[in-house]
Amino acid sequence: MIQESLEKMNPYIPKPATVIAVKNESLETKTLRLELYNWRTDFVPGQFVQLLLPGVGEAPFCIASSQSDQKHIDLTIIRRGILTTSVHYLRPGDAVGIRGPFGKPFPLEALEDRDLLIIATGIGIAALKSLIIYAVENRKRFNNVMLLYGARFIEDLVYRDELKQWEKSIDASITLSKAPPEWQGLRGRVTDHLGALNIGKGTVAAVCGSPTVMSSIADALVVHGISTSDIYVSLERHMKCGIGKCARCLIPGGKHVCTDGPVFRLSEISAGAIGE
Repeated sequence: MIQESLEKMNPYIPKPATVIAVKNESLETKTLRLELYNWRTDFVPGQFVQLLLPGVGEAPFCIASSQSDQKHIDLTIIRRGILTTSVHYLRPGDAVGIRGPFGKPFPLEALEDRDLLIIATGIGIAALKSLIIYAVENRKRFNNVMLLYGARFIEDLVYRDELKQWEKSIDASITLSKAPPEWQGLRGRVTDHLGALNIGKGTVAAVCGSPTVMSSIADALVVHGISTSDIYVSLERHMKCGIGKCARCLIPGGKHVCTDGPVFRLSEISAGAIGE
């Protein structure tokens, strides 16, 4: 009871979780399924957690699983540094620590009863996966739901099995900017295909990708008539504390990604905050 009370009072104390499955998404990307030990996440799509590896460190990752399952967390992680490389060596049965969930999520009530356009590039789809699942599981709460997902090479595509399932409920399109000759899908950048989508009045958009790509997508969506107040971007910055104390994730305008985001309306932030 004392330890439980301390965890509730102190957000720096990690909670225990166990790796129960590891899925290879691509050569450099894996999805971990974590089982939570005697606690529930109570997260909303768009939020993130701090993953702690004992003896290595911790880093933030967006939750990439269904909100309806609060006893498990999926984290999709691309290998880029010391901690993420260590993550790729984890196996079922390994213990990790979790802090969170943290951050401002997608405002689900503001998205429902409208056309929803979800645009992701590269590993950015991980930050939008829980929102995609929410839209699929609650399909009647939305009008038209469109997913436009782009990557450079076919090897970079993640969630291939899930994409096949999502296509049964929503309009999903995949485009490759470096497509091989045998590729049967769309070619080019995601911005090349916005004109073919049914973007009507009142469409709301959710976007995540690299900073430069997100900036160009946001500009293109405005050109296509979507208001900046109806465009939501999920930003990724180096977050350490997760609760707005260390200022590592401060962006132009004095906002902290970990507490004021990571989900922002485009009208809330400057273009520089996205593309920096």
